[in-house]
Amino acid sequence: MTVTLTGASICLLLLLAGIGAHGASSSTKSGTQRRYHLEWNRMQETDQSWRCWTEGYRPNAANANKLHESTNGTEAEVRRILGFNQSTTVLFMAISNSDNQQLRTEFTITPNRMVRLTLDNVGLERLEIGPFVGNENDCRLADFTVPRNRLSEIPDGLDRLTVLRKLDMRQNALVRFPLDRLRTATKLKRLLLAQNQLEAFVTEGPVSFEALQELDLSHNRLKALDSTRWSAPALASFHVDHNRMLTAIEGWSKTRFPLVRGFDPAGTNNWNQTWLKTVQ
Repeated sequence: MTVTLTGASICLLLLLAGIGAHGASSSTKSGTQRRYHLEWNRMQETDQSWRCWTEGYRPNAANANKLHESTNGTEAEVRRILGFNQSTTVLFMAISNSDNQQLRTEFTITPNRMVRLTLDNVGLERLEIGPFVGNENDCRLADFTVPRNRLSEIPDGLDRLTVLRKLDMRQNALVRFPLDRLRTATKLKRLLLAQNQLEAFVTEGPVSFEALQELDLSHNRLKALDSTRWSAPALASFHVDHNRMLTAIEGWSKTRFPLVRGFDPAGTNNWNQTWLKTVQ
């Protein structure tokens, strides 16, 4: 039997075929949402009668609850995890080893809650600390670790962290770091800013970090660096290698930084050799 198709019939068949293909395509896309591996640890402490963090702090085992979980979740699920209730949380550590180039997240730190926060490779594009009331500071957050994200600016509220011991912002997209913003963190021991896009590491006035032991500015784009206004007598580990346009460090001397034993051992920068001989 011969079937004759009219022009209208052919158009109808093509339309139905297109609808079917679109439905299949939509179904495939919705069924294969990109997933991201995430592991996290969270410690909650129900007794929040203590106020500020001090050296040697340990959560009271009788009031502490530890959680460890992992997931292969969608972006929405990762965002939900990062939106946890901070009211009793003293420690939160999340790390991902996925390829997270497509992941987009943000995070706001509630003041005076957490002692330690790690957000490693979780797609952070925006990070804030606050809001604060009046002249309130955060006297709890001591370990602040956010490497392998896409942060292009330091977080609002950084200047309110008075007990900060470690700040790790390696492998982000920072272009400028105003050291003055850490002026209140007088007990800071480690400042890690390697593998950003830093063109400026500046301070508008004198800054004193008497406890600072490690400063890592390596693998950036620094063309100039002025240490004249720094006071860091305990500084022992100072890395500024792989800043190829950097020729000298203004104000640097062995007398001011006696514990530093070389800051570019492989000779990766285009140093002024006359200057270099005077400081090593």
